[in-house]
Amino acid sequence: MPVHALDFIVKYKWGSVFMKQFLKDQKITYNLMSFTGYKALILFNLLTEGPKSYNEICDYFMNHPYLREKISIDTLRVYINSLKRVGCEVKRFRGEDKESRYVILSHPFELKITPEQMQSIIKIYKSLVKNIDIKELLSLENFFEKIYSYIKNDEFLSNIRKVSMLNGIDKQLLTNLIGCCDKKDQIVITYNSPNSGKKNIELIADKIEINNGKIYLYGIGFEYMQYGSFLVSRIKQINEIKVDKTIPAGINELTVTYELECNPDKFEPSEDEKLIKKGENKVIVEITSSNEFLLRQKFLELGPAGKILAPENFKEDFITCLKDMKAGYYCG
Repeated sequence: MPVHALDFIVKYKWGSVFMKQFLKDQKITYNLMSFTGYKALILFNLLTEGPKSYNEICDYFMNHPYLREKISIDTLRVYINSLKRVGCEVKRFRGEDKESRYVILSHPFELKITPEQMQSIIKIYKSLVKNIDIKELLSLENFFEKIYSYIKNDEFLSNIRKVSMLNGIDKQLLTNLIGCCDKKDQIVITYNSPNSGKKNIELIADKIEINNGKIYLYGIGFEYMQYGSFLVSRIKQINEIKVDKTIPAGINELTVTYELECNPDKFEPSEDEKLIKKGENKVIVEITSSNEFLLRQKFLELGPAGKILAPENFKEDFITCLKDMKAGYYCG
């Protein structure tokens, strides 16, 4: 029997055994992986991301969930030579710290996609971003960035960037803003207001959320002493992160009680909400905010599913707002 045929049979036989083991245990084990090939792929990924020293490569391999072991410098050379043989241009250089680093400058691998596949990918992207938070969106965008480097199709890159929520947004700035929100930092930002142009705004950063396909920074603003929202695409930079936080005084908050038609067991109140009562296919909720405009926006988004119960003056103001909107459609 030819050697290559025997090799195929052995691989097929053991591959079937390993697949059955995976289906049974749902765990990846050493037996289920070709570690030589897997390590080479890991190294390829590392060196395409940027220059890495031998110690950095070892640290990555040690912290990898499936590897957890160092590689010798001789083994590293074997992998690098293997990458060179398949067409990768691997460069070794010394940095300012006198430590040798390796990086892949170019490689022959690319993904080819048809126009139909391109439209499917865009459709999948649009579907995914409908129900994810900002950190998941960043992870998704970073995933697509990796794909971009393997696709030699300018039309695809142009189309995917057009539908991206991060189009025109500095990802590093967004990452920094997320960090400020996590720590509830008091910050000063440069904001390009559509009405007054660029100006400095001081606020206590609270959260970043996606709303109607746009990304907003929420927080307590010092200018109007109320909770507000700011389009991230209009934020130019973070000028300052205050060391000593100052809690704004004189902020007037409004609590609104409302009824919402929904499955009570699946309702999850937001940070500024409190669940008061569960009923049959409905809940009664209290929401507190210092910004009446954001409250009105919320109830407009809820539509007929939401009904304001109290306070009476806010309820009447909202009804007047709805009447004015309706009248606007019937004006000649």
